Amino acid sequence: PLTKTINICLKRLYHGDPDIKPSIPESTLKKLLQLCVCENTFVFNGKVYQQVDGVAMGSSLGPLLANIYMAHLEEEFFLKNEHSFSPSFYRRYVDDTFCLFSSEDHVDLFLNFINSIDSAIQFDKEPEDNDQLPFLDTIIKRSLNSVYPDVSTRVKPTDKGLFYNSQSFIPESYKSNLIYILVYRVFHIASSYTIFHHDLQVLKSKFLKNGFSSVLFDLTVRKFLDKQYTPEEQVTTVRRMKVTMLLPYLGPLSVFIERRLAELIAGFCPLVDFGIICGRGRTIGGLFSFGDGFPLECGGGVVYGIGCGSCGSGAACVGGAINAMHEGFCGTGGRLHPSTESTALLEHLAEGMGPDCEFGTDGIGILDSCAGDLGLRYAGGMHLERSGQTLDTREGSMPLEMVWLVVLCL
Repeated sequence: PLTKTINICLKRLYHGDPDIKPSIPESTLKKLLQLCVCENTFVFNGKVYQQVDGVAMGSSLGPLLANIYMAHLEEEFFLKNEHSFSPSFYRRYVDDTFCLFSSEDHVDLFLNFINSIDSAIQFDKEPEDNDQLPFLDTIIKRSLNSVYPDVSTRVKPTDKGLFYNSQSFIPESYKSNLIYILVYRVFHIASSYTIFHHDLQVLKSKFLKNGFSSVLFDLTVRKFLDKQYTPEEQVTTVRRMKVTMLLPYLGPLSVFIERRLAELIAGFCPLVDFGIICGRGRTIGGLFSFGDGFPLECGGGVVYGIGCGSCGSGAACVGGAINAMHEGFCGTGGRLHPSTESTALLEHLAEGMGPDCEFGTDGIGILDSCAGDLGLRYAGGMHLERSGQTLDTREGSMPLEMVWLVVLCL
């Protein structure tokens, strides 16, 4: 629920602790949040849709706002209102929650309680099965020998065990680093060395199926364990400088160049930590364009011309759209939005010049494009003078005499 979440943010920032009050006005921050997360448009199957609630998938604000709203629910309803069916252990990561209950009957009571708080947020449950429960990237299992559970790395049923192939034309460091980071993950999740050894063997079998050598895997594991138990003591008295260079990957030649440059820089500049990152360079996929064409309705930074579907050139309009064109027409404050007080397009439709009067995207033509709002106003003014349109009143465009004045000054 975006509206509720935005109001929670504003209440905490402006009506809570006075020491954390932002320097910008509350109304300004509210408009910025609404601009970023509300009324998002997307294209599906060739049609433009507007998302009525919820954050768009892939938005960087999605996890943050979800965490804020969940924290609000916890403080207002969980912590302040203790119930007999409340969990004895409660931990949450974004929107995934791990709970322990003293009785199995309390599970449904607590689930019904949290689902009654807000109809826009509905939770589901996943009880333990065979004395174990998956949570995030882990499997938590009851231990027979300890009061603490056994924790191991979770392998999802959809996992195909596919990594880089050992014959892939990539730097060798990519392959060893892939093994290293996955060993790091298994090591820090495992609750015992027995579980670590078992998960490590499962991981090793996956790499062998992808063509990796057993020697490379074992050497990487040894390197990781040596670093864990024999850490190097570094004494730094002078601030070192880190320099990273990006070069295309050229096979063994890249390894030679990296070693040679590292030797030269170490000899002449011992206080420089030098490293090379080898890029992938050109790929076969880069020679083909499989992306969908960008729809006209989602484009911005253009000067457009639109005519009435019934009246044609007898009722035309020229304007500019700095943001997505669909929002400029149908979004809040747009030329065709019902909440807009008065626009030339709405007035034409209200006058009812013809029974089939309408302004659709099929009648839009792109006349020019500019990067900024000021450039759009200048370009719009010139196109207005030449178009002979009848609806636009120059409210958003620059008068022609001002355009020529600016051109002469430049």
